[in-house]
Amino acid sequence: MTPRPGTILRPTGRGIAVLGLCLGLWLLGDLARVTPARQLAAALLIMLVIGVIGIAASSIGLRARRYLVDDAVPVGATARVMLELQGRAWITVVPLGRGIVREHLPEPLGGQGDLPLAARMPHVLRVGRRGGHDLGPYSLIVRDLLGLFHLRRTVADGLHLTGLPVVGVMEPAAERATGISREGARSAAPSPGIGEIGPIARPYASGDDIRRINWRASARTGQLMTREDEPAAGQSAVIVLDTSQREDPSPEVEDVLVSHAATVLDALGRSGWEVRIVDASGDEITRTGRRRGIPGPSPLGREADAVEQRASLLALADVDFDDDASGGIGQDHAAGHTALAIALGPDDGDPFSGLELDRFAGRAAHRTAIALRPALVSDTADAPDGKPPHPARRIGPADGEDFGHAHEQHARELAAVRDRHAPTRSRIGAWTLVRGTAADTLTDLLTADEEQDR
Repeated sequence: MTPRPGTILRPTGRGIAVLGLCLGLWLLGDLARVTPARQLAAALLIMLVIGVIGIAASSIGLRARRYLVDDAVPVGATARVMLELQGRAWITVVPLGRGIVREHLPEPLGGQGDLPLAARMPHVLRVGRRGGHDLGPYSLIVRDLLGLFHLRRTVADGLHLTGLPVVGVMEPAAERATGISREGARSAAPSPGIGEIGPIARPYASGDDIRRINWRASARTGQLMTREDEPAAGQSAVIVLDTSQREDPSPEVEDVLVSHAATVLDALGRSGWEVRIVDASGDEITRTGRRRGIPGPSPLGREADAVEQRASLLALADVDFDDDASGGIGQDHAAGHTALAIALGPDDGDPFSGLELDRFAGRAAHRTAIALRPALVSDTADAPDGKPPHPARRIGPADGEDFGHAHEQHARELAAVRDRHAPTRSRIGAWTLVRGTAADTLTDLLTADEEQDR
C-alpha cells in the first residue's frame, strides 16, 4: 500500500513494549516499595528519552530531492535516477539513527525498493513496459539507534519516466523484401519537370565542395553560391498500426508491434523516405521527413534527425490499442503519392479483418502486412507444469546493475519458440501477409518463406 505524502512519527512495537514495561515497573515500585523495580523503570525511561533525542536530531534537515537523469529510455534499458539529501542533514553527521529511502515504484519499473540513506543516492531503474510510468512517491524512513521510534516522511514529486519502443536492426534482405532499400527509393523518384523544384542555390560555406559552386547564381548575386539539390517529389510511405480494441489483448504483442513500427520508421528515414504512422482510426500518430544528416557530414542535420526521432518514439510510446470499430475504423485514405505501405497488427485468427487496408495504401506498389501472436502463451502445453513460461523478473532500484539470470532464461525461451514456429508468408488481397510470433525478429518476418499448401 502506497502511503500518503506527509510526515508520521510513531513509536515502534519495541517502543510501545518498553513504555508499557516502564509504567508497570514504576507502579510496582510505588505500590510494593520494591527499589529494583523503580531502578529498572528509571533505566527504561532513560532509554525512551535517548530514543526521542535521537529521532528528533535525525529529523533535522531531513529533506530530499529526486530527479531523472534519463526521462525516456527504450524498454529493457535502465534509466539513471539521482536522489540526494538537500542541505546538511544531521543524520549524516551525527549517527543517532538509521535510515533508508523507500521508493514506491510501479511494477513496470521494478516495484518497491529500498536505498540506504546517504547524502547522494544514485541508482538505476529498469523499464519493463512501453509507455509512461509515474515513479510514485518515496519515503524517508528513520529509526533511532534503539529502535524505539519510527519517522516516515513521504514525498510525491510527480516524476514521469517513459519506456520507448525498441528500435531494432533491419538487414538488407528485409529492406529489399519490403521495397524500402535506398536504391529502390532512388529509382522510383521522378525526374524534375516544368515548375518543379530543382537545384537550390545557397551561400557558400566553408568546407563545401568547390565542384558544387553555382556560377550563374554567384554571378547574379555577387557572392559564391553552392548548388544544393532538392528532390522533386519525396518518396512517401505509410505505416498502419492495427490499434483496434480486442477482447483478450496481449501487452507482449502490442509492445513488439510498436517496436517493429519504430524499426521500420528508422529504416525508411535512413533510406530517404517521408513516413507517416497512422492508427486503426486513421489518426496520425507521427510523421517524419527524410533524414537531413544523410548522406554527408551535416552536424545540424544529424541533430535535427535525432530530435525528430525522439519525438516519434515518444508518440509511439503512448499508443493505446483501444480503437472502437464503431468509431470508423480504417476510414482514412493515404496520401495519393504513397509508394510503400506496411501494416502491423495482432494475429487473432483473422488478422486485419476490421480494417480496409487498401484505403490506407493509396497507390503503393509495395504492400506488406505483418500479424503477430503471443510468443509464450501459445506454448502453454510445452511448459513442464502446464503453465506458460514467465518473463524476466523485474527488481527494485536498490539492486543496481545485478539483474540475475532471469533475462537469460527468458531469451532461451523465446529462441525455442522461434525454432518451433517459423513465420509464414501468404497473400491477403494485394498485400503480402506475414504471420509470426512476438519472438520473431523483423528480419525473420520479412524474409519468411511462402506458406506451404496444406
